[in-house]
Amino acid sequence: MAYELPKLPYAYDALEPHIDAKTMEIHHTKHHQAYIDNVNKAIKGKADLEKKSVEDLISDLNSV
Repeated sequence: MAYELPKLPYAYDALEPHIDAKTMEIHHTKHHQAYIDNVNKAIKGKADLEKKSVEDLISDLNSV
């Protein structure tokens, strides 16, 4: 199972003036996407890991 970047349940500008829309967009589409891409690379081809939930992967990081 490949993980996908979830859509945010709010607009990028929803946290203004505390966090501007551009910062939110960059964090979500670049930083968060990089985490998703990296976990997918780490588990690719490992059937036992590909079946696990994120919570299960995190609870046993030594297996990744």
